[in-house]
Amino acid sequence: AGATGKTTMSMKYTPAVLNSMIPAELEAVRESGDEERRQLSDAVMNTIPVPPGWRVNAEYRGEFGGQFPVQLRFAPDRSDRYFLCLCSPGEMLPAWTLFLLAADGGLVRILSQSDRHDPVAVSTLLAQVAGLHRFNCSAATIAELMNAEVVS
Repeated sequence: AGATGKTTMSMKYTPAVLNSMIPAELEAVRESGDEERRQLSDAVMNTIPVPPGWRVNAEYRGEFGGQFPVQLRFAPDRSDRYFLCLCSPGEMLPAWTLFLLAADGGLVRILSQSDRHDPVAVSTLLAQVAGLHRFNCSAATIAELMNAEVVS
């Protein structure tokens, strides 16, 4: 599908629709197959601007462990020291959660948890971490500096 097809597919999962979905509905999308899950993940990905010099990858088949209906990984282009992971609610998690993870996938800190998918809050946190990354901060330093920033 071209760009027009992608836009049409993403319209199925508008921010309002995403915020009306309960964890069981998100799990049902995951269980309905790769294409449906891709559409859901792409829709979420399209709501969050990626900071300059960063990349985002969505899990479509289980590349990151397959534990969440939506799992997006945000990472600086020229670093593999840490990454941020946005996960949707589902069987394993009751809320939209943004994790700061070490390069080995170990949890450093939960940066936010919310009953709603809040692209503005996620984007703000991404921008803050990207700013700290420019100063070559480690994951531990970022966790410490972001301590007061956690949203719940």
